[in-house]
Amino acid sequence: MRLEESGSVCLRVDAAYCAVAAACVGVFASPLSAALEVSAGFVAGAAVLTAGWAGLLLLAVSRLPLRASLLSVLAVNIVVVVLVSGLAVTRPIDAVSVLLLAVAAEVAAFAGWQAAVLRTSAH
Repeated sequence: MRLEESGSVCLRVDAAYCAVAAACVGVFASPLSAALEVSAGFVAGAAVLTAGWAGLLLLAVSRLPLRASLLSVLAVNIVVVVLVSGLAVTRPIDAVSVLLLAVAAEVAAFAGWQAAVLRTSAH
């Protein structure tokens, strides 16, 4: 599969994942805010930010050079993995910690996919 095909599929699937995650976080903002001991507004803001990121991913696929988009998204995904993992391991071990680690693993999988597409296309 060429970079244009595999890279755009990767970014579109990442965007869909982010959109679903944003919806879930938004719907469960109240219990998540209680579990994380932050305001519901903070959690809702994270949902809005994630939804905006999903939109940016779709924009990147349609308007920006694919290689640059993949590199940028890969970098952001690595930062997200570090931040979400850090949050998960610094809080009490509970279902929310496991959920955060699962999210970090899923985002790491997207980063791995993006790295693999970039590596494959470099040859």
